[in-house]
Amino acid sequence: MRNSQNRFKLLFFICIFSFSFAVNAQDFTYGAKAGLNIAELKFSDNTDMKSLLGVHIGLFGNYAINEKFAVQPELFFSTGGTKYSYNYIAAMAADIEMRNAATTASYEASGKVKTNNITLPVMLQYKITHALYVEAGPQYNLLLSIKESVDGGSDEDIKEYYKTGTFGFGVGVGYDLAAFAPGLKVGARYTGDFSDMNKERVISGNIKSHMFQVGVTYAFSR
Repeated sequence: MRNSQNRFKLLFFICIFSFSFAVNAQDFTYGAKAGLNIAELKFSDNTDMKSLLGVHIGLFGNYAINEKFAVQPELFFSTGGTKYSYNYIAAMAADIEMRNAATTASYEASGKVKTNNITLPVMLQYKITHALYVEAGPQYNLLLSIKESVDGGSDEDIKEYYKTGTFGFGVGVGYDLAAFAPGLKVGARYTGDFSDMNKERVISGNIKSHMFQVGVTYAFSR
């Protein structure tokens, strides 16, 4: 947990430095962003999991280094998690008419894990054309809550089994719609964890979060 906190502090200071440097610059913009998440938690043993729909909403700042490159720190609230189903098979031996016959019983269980995070990415953007750009950079996910429900039951708080936060990455593509609506951009991004979410290894291995995001940003200033 200490390593995650140190990474968060480093990323935080990078973000603050970027903002403080950009506030006095002519090519600095800031605004709001929002969109949808298609989230999934993945186990290291490749246990089959299903995606869960979430949302994200927050703020961003953008500093244009030159005509091609820009730095964009962000701070936003994000929801995610995963769906899962397990098929437990128990083997039983029954003695029928002096013969041993093997029978099996199957038990199906399904559930959801829902997460709430504060996410802090710092993206480096590169313009391919005047409107089209690609981006990549590190991000820190601060875990606010994680809850699990099994077979439609009530949510159970399981945060004690997970780390305070994880260090990860983001890669994406965006398009500037300034020709149609000044200040408006659309984008898509894939994010993943470098570090494990769980404090201790579980039966299915270590857990990492992965997410596909689509959304819009709107700049308040130009």
